[in-house]
Amino acid sequence: MSQGCEDHEGFGTVKGCRMSTQSMSPLLRILHLEDNPTDAELVRRMLEAAGVDCAIRRVETREAFQSALEREQFDLVISDFTLPSFDGLSALTICRHKKPELPFIFVSGTIGEDAAVESLKRGATDFVIKDRLSRLTASVERAVQEAQSRAERLQADEKIREQAALLDKARDAICVMDMEFSILYWNRGAERLYGWSVEEAVGLSAHDLLFHGNVSLLLEAVKQLIRQDEWQGELHKISKDGRENIVESRWTLLRDALGRPRSILVIDSDITEKKQIEAQLFRTQRVQSIGAVAGGIAHDLNNMLAPILMVTELLRDELPSEQSRKMLDTAKASAQRGAEMVKQILAFARGAGGEPKTIQLKHLVTEMVRLIGDTFPRSIQVESRVDKELYPILGDAAQFNQVLLNLCVNARDAMPGGGTLQIGADNAVLEGKRTPMLPEPVSGKFVVLSVVDTGCGIPPELAGRIFEPFFTTKEPGKGTGLGLSTVLGIVKAHHGFVEVVSEVGKVTIFEVYLPATTKRCSKSPRRPWKPSTIGLSRPKTEPRR
Repeated sequence: MSQGCEDHEGFGTVKGCRMSTQSMSPLLRILHLEDNPTDAELVRRMLEAAGVDCAIRRVETREAFQSALEREQFDLVISDFTLPSFDGLSALTICRHKKPELPFIFVSGTIGEDAAVESLKRGATDFVIKDRLSRLTASVERAVQEAQSRAERLQADEKIREQAALLDKARDAICVMDMEFSILYWNRGAERLYGWSVEEAVGLSAHDLLFHGNVSLLLEAVKQLIRQDEWQGELHKISKDGRENIVESRWTLLRDALGRPRSILVIDSDITEKKQIEAQLFRTQRVQSIGAVAGGIAHDLNNMLAPILMVTELLRDELPSEQSRKMLDTAKASAQRGAEMVKQILAFARGAGGEPKTIQLKHLVTEMVRLIGDTFPRSIQVESRVDKELYPILGDAAQFNQVLLNLCVNARDAMPGGGTLQIGADNAVLEGKRTPMLPEPVSGKFVVLSVVDTGCGIPPELAGRIFEPFFTTKEPGKGTGLGLSTVLGIVKAHHGFVEVVSEVGKVTIFEVYLPATTKRCSKSPRRPWKPSTIGLSRPKTEPRR
């Protein structure tokens, strides 16, 4: 017997061929609880005969057993079931408390069937009768393999938990789908972006949950994914509240051990705000370019029209016949209409101009209601509403008049069969309000100038273009397409924004948000000004009286 087996505090080393399993460690460290040196030697020889490379530490008492478990590392425990001052079940309990995953094999000649069953219930790996000690090698090999498998599973589970925690901390929306688009995994980033919780999303179809159509694009993405194992592109996905999100989506194909497509890893980065800013920048640059060209053309046209209007005034008194004067009046009226159009183009091109002053929009609303009451068809009912404590604003009264006039003319044209036109001016206090027209949320006191009509409405496919310069749905000769562009240019120059809500065939609401000012309006007599009438003309139907 080796020296280690004789010395209870040392290790006995058994050398031989490697066990058949390749998963075994180079040296198997065994803690052997056995009071009988002869039985311990039988175990050592059996392992040696099987070619097991191991180091055996034999102990006899509870104290030595506990100390060995606490101070040293072992791969396996072999224990007698009955000892003079200690019993195997107590040893098993101690082992499970201190080293829950350590394999524990009973080797005894006194264990009965009931005791064997009880030991397995308490967590023993196996038991071997001393009369059948030949089973020990197979039992040891199986126990070590199972322990290693458990350790690998625990490591894999821990790794999965760590990766899942990292994925949950990611800002991007991450999900895993099977090849039928059923959601298998859904991280917190996906919850934040799309509004669906893990419990709601897992098991549902990503197509039904996020896309609401657009099957052709998904099929093309899957085809490329199968060919190249990855796909990247821009997608529009719908959140739980119905909001559309623009995402940069990256797909990776995950395959099984046989190389067959198993699932799809999807990582979505929200680029909605980025796209909105890019679109706004593009529109701004486009408006600036068109405005520069339009301003130059309008300036030249103005120079051409001025002499014509001057000459028509001078010639009228020189013409002898009434018919000639009527013809001259027709020419003058045409030139005046051209001049009015030039003024509107110049207003669009210049934006805000002049020195801003503190003004009250309630005066503008009052004048406008009177003006359109005299000129709009009787089939249009005009209503107005102004907050009694309306905030003052800072800007150009003539330009705000142009804004309100353009909106009212648009409303009139949207109601050829009559309807209701409402003009309002209200106070509003905003807190972090988001709008596509501004890159950052806005807060503070605002005056909201609103124009509501019950006309034909704006089709959804045209809603995104209504502020484009020269875009119009009116018949040729009945609109320049600059009305709303001028509105937007003036409002933005005054650091405001416009919101539009429309339902086809029912209602259209334009709300102009203008920052309020703390400056008081001047108490000096207000110089009377005549509201602009660009776009107003006597309708062919009977006007209001």
